[in-house]
Amino acid sequence: MSPTRRGSIGAGFSALSHGKLILLLALTTAVLGVSAAMPLAPTLSDAVAGTLAGDHFIRNHPTFAPTDLFDLLHEKAAAFAGTERAAGWAGLLAVLAQAFFAGGVVAVLGRGPFSFGQFFEPARRNFWHNVKCGVLFAVLAVAVLGLWFGAVGGATHKALERVPPDASVRTFLWWVQLLVGVFLFAGLSLLYDFARASRRYAPRIGAWRGYGFARRALSDARAAALGIFLFWLFLGGIAVLLPLALAWSMPAVSPLAILVLSLLQFGVFYVRSAARVAAWGSYVEFLDARAASSS
Repeated sequence: MSPTRRGSIGAGFSALSHGKLILLLALTTAVLGVSAAMPLAPTLSDAVAGTLAGDHFIRNHPTFAPTDLFDLLHEKAAAFAGTERAAGWAGLLAVLAQAFFAGGVVAVLGRGPFSFGQFFEPARRNFWHNVKCGVLFAVLAVAVLGLWFGAVGGATHKALERVPPDASVRTFLWWVQLLVGVFLFAGLSLLYDFARASRRYAPRIGAWRGYGFARRALSDARAAALGIFLFWLFLGGIAVLLPLALAWSMPAVSPLAILVLSLLQFGVFYVRSAARVAAWGSYVEFLDARAASSS
């Protein structure tokens, strides 16, 4: 591992010391999630509270709870459809919130303690830049990933028409297609994040030039940047899955158990936010090191 990469990973762990920033991101995510679920509250109160199905849910019964859930989804389809609409709008707000917060994150990380005033001012200033970067990322992702999976999937289907469905070559090619797709998505994600981070070095740079900055930053250090991305992807994924698995499997039959369950559910948001802040800390250190070496 190169010194730059090792320093970048260390900077990511150092960024975890900004607890108030992680808490801000986690609380925002939690509020949006609860808001999206609120349309379902009357239905759950009428159809689940005090019922046998509700008892199965809080006890997390391995056999009856899934069956009761499918029955509830069928009987209250309209309520769940409304909640799905609310979740869609909450998801859009979450994307905009991420675009807003990213402008502050790239400005303050790696520069010591900061106040919320120092965070929110660049967040406001860089918001529209980050939105445009997000639109470009969406277009690139649809074009590149669509072309990859569509072209390779079609060519594979054509080439293997006479091959049995359970042949090992089909499984091998499917994994190759998936892994290459993951690496393509990782590269696009790095371009996206580095384009947003370009405002740290050029406060008035536009989105298109920001992607040019990102391309140059990755030009001779793709492996190191990809290593940083994959490190935080897997470490953050494992850290998120642990409280999620505990929350998914535990019963909540007492006030104390409900409290623990709620804390675990919020812990998922907190850990996910911590992983994102740590990744940004690594990205900023990676870009700072390259900026210093080129100056």
